[in-house]
Amino acid sequence: MVDSTTSTHRVSNGATYWFTGLSGAGKSTLSGALKVKLDAMVGDSKKVFILDGDVIRQGLNKDLGFSAEDRKENIRRISEVSKLFCMAGQIVFVAFISPYAADREFARNVHKEAGLNFYECHISATLEVCEGRDVKGLYKKARAGVIPKFTGVSDPYEAPENPEMNINTGEQTLEQSCAFVLNQMTAENILTPNATPVVAESLIKPLSEDAQKEVDGLKFIDINKEQAEYIQTIGQGWAFPLRRFMNELELLESMHMNTITDAEGKRHLMSVPITQDVTAEQKAELANEKRVALKCTEISNDVLAVINNPVFFDNRKEEISTRTFGTSSVKHPKVDRIMKQGDFLISGESMDFVREVAFNDGIDSYRMTPQQVSEQIKAKNADAVYAFQVRNPLHNGHVLLLKDTREQLLKLGYKNPILLLHPLGGWCKDDDVPLDTRMKQHQALIDDSTHPTDHIILAVWPSPMYYGGPTEVLWHASSRVNAGITHFITGRDPAGVKHSEIEGKDLYDVWHGQKLLTHVKPLLKNVEVLPFKVAAYNKVSQSMEFFGPDKNKADFEFISGSRMRQMAKDGENPPAGFMSQKGWEVLSAYYKSL
Repeated sequence: MVDSTTSTHRVSNGATYWFTGLSGAGKSTLSGALKVKLDAMVGDSKKVFILDGDVIRQGLNKDLGFSAEDRKENIRRISEVSKLFCMAGQIVFVAFISPYAADREFARNVHKEAGLNFYECHISATLEVCEGRDVKGLYKKARAGVIPKFTGVSDPYEAPENPEMNINTGEQTLEQSCAFVLNQMTAENILTPNATPVVAESLIKPLSEDAQKEVDGLKFIDINKEQAEYIQTIGQGWAFPLRRFMNELELLESMHMNTITDAEGKRHLMSVPITQDVTAEQKAELANEKRVALKCTEISNDVLAVINNPVFFDNRKEEISTRTFGTSSVKHPKVDRIMKQGDFLISGESMDFVREVAFNDGIDSYRMTPQQVSEQIKAKNADAVYAFQVRNPLHNGHVLLLKDTREQLLKLGYKNPILLLHPLGGWCKDDDVPLDTRMKQHQALIDDSTHPTDHIILAVWPSPMYYGGPTEVLWHASSRVNAGITHFITGRDPAGVKHSEIEGKDLYDVWHGQKLLTHVKPLLKNVEVLPFKVAAYNKVSQSMEFFGPDKNKADFEFISGSRMRQMAKDGENPPAGFMSQKGWEVLSAYYKSL
């Protein structure tokens, strides 16, 4: 069953994709996998049709054999049938060996004369790979002489010289092959996303001199630095479509549905609470005010935002904690902060963000708005942007992952994929590495060319941390969507924390965030989710390598964050190849200073 209400794309133009290649190359497998994906993407199982050699020869072409003449007639009939489907605005996958160039050229011309889209796709697995996949035993029979004139063995295969696509299924996974074709479909306007990526606008509007004087005279709430980080998160546009601290209904929708509804009635992914608390005394003092200012005197005496026509409602701390984190234990770092809040929450009819938050910590220039990130993307002429959320220093395993991601995107047909290295910049636990040290370490990796300068945007994401497991992972991805990214890397336990009551146990399953994020792709405006590959230190090669079941576990060492911190404190150097020396020097200097 295909659900049309969850469609993410539409078929804009009919097209024939002519998959040619040796028996066993994967033509039918790829066609079938693409149809499953496309049916779900367009919400209709009748927009894509497969013309498969084995099936066609049982019906339409069952009177034909395998002589050159019969093969030519076979292709002629398929060419005409695929043309008809294409004329009806459908996507057609023709999965035939079609070994002769002249016959494929005939098919192309049939479509060309009718003004239709035709793409020759060489499914180019080698003969050795195809023969190794010989589930039907056809190659074995051909080599024994049981099957005469078998393509690749006793009959020639004329490989395409200039196909529109060359898909080597011997080197690419099925998922990668599908992504390659889908990317081409979008580029050629065969497939069109329903939701066009929109970069969120900044809500920050500086005031005139007179308006500023009025605002400076308002009663104000002196918020802490964490709340100033939330003001920056909302004001810059990272929490779109949220335009204020959540009111009661927005909070309820976020807690119970993980969404928020915009002014047009459209729902957007929003899985975490973003609220402003007040005490009973503050509520009483501000109850009759039409406008309430927000300041953070910890960083300046400037008004940062104004709440218009304020409303107050109960701060249901236990409910918020249990719905968001699955616990109300104050041993959970964020729950502890919530439980210490005032007993009421304040929102309003609207909020004015009147000034960019400046922390004056030497990092403000990295705190870019979605629009500023988008401008850098355009300046680098990127056709794909893969975002990486991080709150730890980067070792060479991370670098390996990020370089491999770029290589994989290039193989999918992108010309200039760019990394958005986007460390979390808001409040973290006291034992986490602070932002200024992390930024120095990240910048050191760029400066020493560990990561190429031309292929990276380093910026700070202003949100505080929640330690909310899968719930927070949704927030990490949905917020970055507002900058126009195309891909998001997610890995093992990116927002996890140890169990509050059971020593040594994780509070959340370490893989649930990745699984959930992959599942909700339609809510991410079609941003592709890239699962994180696990890397470990290979003691034999003295380098970070991807670890998997095919590796000898005894050769690998998993260097934990706690061990890394201890080495830095003790003045030890990590194993050769674990981390850039310049990056390690930054980290080591921080821990020695404690």
